[in-house]
Amino acid sequence: MNFLPHLLALVAGGIFLWIIKRKYKKIRNSELIIVLILFVILVALFTAPGMDLIKRLMNFIQLD
Repeated sequence: MNFLPHLLALVAGGIFLWIIKRKYKKIRNSELIIVLILFVILVALFTAPGMDLIKRLMNFIQLD
């Protein structure tokens, strides 16, 4: 499995948040950590393994 694009997206997101932190001094570190965690969850969900997990969960709860 090729994780390089996802890793680059996470690094770019981290750099972006660091730039925002330097520009806007009133943003707390805890807020940035929460945003980074949500971003990691988003990237994980929209990868092939994450989509497979969602499909399996949807098949599990279907009532046929």
